[in-house]
Order: sequence, then C-alpha cells, then structure tokens
Amino acid sequence: MQKSLAVQCATLTAAIFFTLSLLIGCSSGEKLPSQISGTWQRAEGNGNIEINLVTEPKTVSFDGHTYPATIEKIDMGVYSVHIKVETAAGQAEEWTIRQIWDDNGTNFDLAFNHNGTQEKLVNGRHS
Repeated sequence: MQKSLAVQCATLTAAIFFTLSLLIGCSSGEKLPSQISGTWQRAEGNGNIEINLVTEPKTVSFDGHTYPATIEKIDMGVYSVHIKVETAAGQAEEWTIRQIWDDNGTNFDLAFNHNGTQEKLVNGRHS
C-alpha cells in the first residue's frame, strides 16, 4: 500500500514538473517574435532589415520591398522563428530567423535564411 502511494506521489510530482516546464517553455516562445522584431543591420553589405512579427500586419522589409509574413512555427530548441512570406511574384516561401547568442548569453545577432541565402544581421536600432 505504501509503495503504491509512493508511486502515485512520484507520478503526480513528475506531472506537475512537466506541466510547469511546458508553461515556461511556451511563454518563452511567445517572447521570441518580439525579441527579434526591430531594425537590424546586415553584417556584410549595406542596408537594414526591418522585422515586425509583433503587430499587424506582420512584415519583413528590405531592399525596397515589404513582405507580408505569417508565423508558421517557433522552435525554442534552436531559438528560431519560421515565417511564411509572399514574394513579389506572389509565391509563398518559408524563411527562418534564428537568434545566435554570444558566449555570455546576454546579446544576440540573427541568422536570416531567405530566398536560398543566409545573412547575418547585427543589432542596429533593435527595439
């Protein structure tokens, strides 16, 4: 009887821990779009890229074009946001924006994968 009670307590404790972990993980994922939204500078080349994944309409703007964006997936395992954009030609493409944290875990740059290319973006006037 006591062994059964111990197993039930252990199971309940594990369930509570799992639920709390899930809630904490989900809330962190909700913050990721706001953390990467703002104005970013290209590490190579000229120009800024403006990312707005917080307010409607969600957009990514660069090279004189503004692309409507929809968040498809947030992957907190690699700190990335997968977005679907509509190109100027009217085609849907999946782009990925991923945080690259420094060794201290205090600042990050972005890896921006789009149109088959990858760019590194550095903090411009990130807001």
